Amino acid sequence: MPRVGGYGIPLGFVLLASLGGCGLYVPEKGIFSNDNVERGALSPQGVYENRIVGHIRCELREGVRKALVFPQVRWLKGWGATVTLNMSVDETGGVTPSASFLPPPSKTLTFTLGIGLSASAHTTRKETITFTLAFDELLREDQTSCDELQNGFLIDSDLKIAQFIYDKAVVASVGEATNKPIAAPPFSVFQEDLTFVSSFGDSVAPTWKLTRVIVDPSSPLFSASRGNTNDVLITLAPVVKKATGNSQAELTQQGRDHHSAGLIGQATGAQVQSQAR
Repeated sequence: MPRVGGYGIPLGFVLLASLGGCGLYVPEKGIFSNDNVERGALSPQGVYENRIVGHIRCELREGVRKALVFPQVRWLKGWGATVTLNMSVDETGGVTPSASFLPPPSKTLTFTLGIGLSASAHTTRKETITFTLAFDELLREDQTSCDELQNGFLIDSDLKIAQFIYDKAVVASVGEATNKPIAAPPFSVFQEDLTFVSSFGDSVAPTWKLTRVIVDPSSPLFSASRGNTNDVLITLAPVVKKATGNSQAELTQQGRDHHSAGLIGQATGAQVQSQAR
């Protein structure tokens, strides 16, 4: 690491910190808000996450309700869904100053000296919410439209969960997936995995050209990027344990195993994606 003025100061990280510390500190979940609120007050991010959970709950309820138009899938009332919502924020900041030094002109020698410095920092924040809902309990709730919860984009848009459930009900009602009577459940597990990735970044690349020095002739001096990833993993399976006052409903062992396997796949994919940034 080059020294500045005779002192062992890591110049790159000093410059990086001056950018606002992208990658040096735990990132805020919301870029335009934070949860530094008074005790007892509703935090903006908490309200937003609650809205997402309500959104998923609504689409599950309406999906099951629409699927039950087929008499052959009445068994769906005894099923439930385990949902895992992963929300992660990834920030990266870097500095890559460089310069070229040109010696005095010479008839016999052409020489250019280039020097460079690079420093970067990368921070990831990830939070997980998991809950299990029994469909027989969901169906007792009031029938309300999910349209107001689908008025955005990415995870705030229509997640097509109702379509996912309805499509499986069509397969079940036709009977192609089973050799048993159509009214018997032809499936043991449904699973859907939704991933939403958004990212943006910026860079600053000033250039100074002096008599014999060109500073930052090609690479950006400062760069910063931020990525948001929201994963929704939904596993549908028969309920083997009803919800109680102290615990949620529980799916079959096969359903729980499928959900665990899906989470492992999500984690692997997220790790690969993070390393690629």
